[in-house]
Amino acid sequence: MTLQRDDFEYAGLNSRDDLQVEMGNVVLPSAPAMAEQVTDIPAMYGNQFNGTDFTSRTINIPVSIYCADNQDRFNQIMHNLSGLLLSDDPSDNGKEYPLVFGFEPKVTYWGHITAISDPAPINPGMYDMTLTITFVQSDPRATLPQVEKSLNNGLNTITVEGTARTEPVIQVIPKRPLKYIGFNLNGGQFGLGPESPEDQATAVQPYTKVVDDPLGTMAMWTNDPNAISNMKTGETYTYQGHSAIKTSTNVMRPGLTSNGYDFGPIPTDGGDRWYGPAYRYTGMTQSLTDWRVRTGIHQFKYSGTHNGRAMGRVEVLLLDPNGNTIGRFGMRDMAFGAKPKARLQICEPGSTLEYGDRYTDLYYGSGPAGSFTNKPDKKIKIKTGTTTKTVTKYGRSRSGKVTKKTIKKTIKKTVDTYTTVVNKEEDSALAGAWLMLDITKRGQVFTWSITQYSTRTGRPFLDPNIHMIVHGTYVDTQNKYQTPLGGIGSVFLKHPITEDKYKIAYRNPFMSMTDLQIWQVNKVDATKPTYIANAGEEIVMDCESDTVTVNGKLVSPVWSTDFPKLKPGVNGLTMIGDLDDAQMTLKYLPRLL
Repeated sequence: MTLQRDDFEYAGLNSRDDLQVEMGNVVLPSAPAMAEQVTDIPAMYGNQFNGTDFTSRTINIPVSIYCADNQDRFNQIMHNLSGLLLSDDPSDNGKEYPLVFGFEPKVTYWGHITAISDPAPINPGMYDMTLTITFVQSDPRATLPQVEKSLNNGLNTITVEGTARTEPVIQVIPKRPLKYIGFNLNGGQFGLGPESPEDQATAVQPYTKVVDDPLGTMAMWTNDPNAISNMKTGETYTYQGHSAIKTSTNVMRPGLTSNGYDFGPIPTDGGDRWYGPAYRYTGMTQSLTDWRVRTGIHQFKYSGTHNGRAMGRVEVLLLDPNGNTIGRFGMRDMAFGAKPKARLQICEPGSTLEYGDRYTDLYYGSGPAGSFTNKPDKKIKIKTGTTTKTVTKYGRSRSGKVTKKTIKKTIKKTVDTYTTVVNKEEDSALAGAWLMLDITKRGQVFTWSITQYSTRTGRPFLDPNIHMIVHGTYVDTQNKYQTPLGGIGSVFLKHPITEDKYKIAYRNPFMSMTDLQIWQVNKVDATKPTYIANAGEEIVMDCESDTVTVNGKLVSPVWSTDFPKLKPGVNGLTMIGDLDDAQMTLKYLPRLL
């Protein structure tokens, strides 16, 4: 929506359409609040100046409400205003939101509402009022639209708008394995990997890539019954239906039919059974004693009375050379719309993954507790059919006198029958999550991480309190899980719900598998430096969050004088590393004091 000059937008809410107020003249402050830091030294003439703290910036937004003599409408607008601008949800504490004014639509102020003043009458006796909304920025800088610029290896000249320094974010996808990477900017240095030329010369490859499948085709996947017969997974299930590639996003998902996703028909032996397509990857030409696997899964449940109760299950299975399951990574919906769960397991070949049957849970849970939102359960009536009911009707005297004889009549009446189900529709980090698994087996040691990615930006989330970011180490001291890796399985399952039995329409969850990469883990002397990334792995050097990730996983060692910043005006940024044909992008937000 295009903002009018005398409108503002806060957290996506338009002042005129959503808040139902008219903005007055906003006078922007000339500077943020400042606090001089000085030390009074006895017998010294004057004092010692230690610098100035630039703290928050406060913007007062005068608004008017015009309701004439309609008190009810005024009360409604005030309740609406408070309800939209303020929140009593503890999970909202600490959040700041964007504020944009129509008179400078390219500038965004990030902050929070600290006060809404009491209304003051414009005309006595009427409900035309003025009040002031107080907006405070903890970081007093404003931002201009994000800039993205391709980089070359070596020197790049970057001209930055704005009046304040800003933090660069550099994303690199190399075309060959990298020993090191870094950049010089405005006298600062920042990089990843061995810093000295001597260490760089002796760096060795910790991994050799065996599979790099972006899931652009089903050519390497088969659902032949003989190929998938040993692919065990938990609970009662039937493999049927088919999977397909969604070419616009390069993901594997259940195939489509005229009736929706192709999970196949509901099994005839009752409703307590999962069913859907399963495929085995045929692209591995060798088995691996020590290995690393990186892959992703995505599951999204649609909201709504019946959609929220739908049950889906997406899994990637680790297989031995004979197609037996030796590991499982997946997400599943729970009954009644309860919050989904994710799990990562390793098992012995032949395990059914049923309780106690030769497996170990590396992770099984619902994600961070800070992401849970539990609404009150709702009871839903579902029509199951009709039945004939016998009803006795009693007559009455029409003359107004005492009825001497009971008049009764028996009739048959057709009535609807119903069953009652529960819809929890609970929300959590896993409701709609895209999870990336990175698991490595090196001898008896399994190291793993599960990281939630943003489906909007394609980048990993960084706050483990509200998103799924977990990792761990498991030592197989009894050598139970030493079977070589020989393949991968992909499974998409659906579980029937009451709505299926009574033909109530609803939307099944969207499920997909994203990307598949497999490496052989090489034996490397622990004293030698190693390569930092393989060809095609995305490296993000993020000076905004002070982190470096390789394929979404936090890494070190990082060498740095500081996290360098771009300054307003002309900057010289020099990329360092074997990057001649790498894809490199600089992203930043120009900032205003």
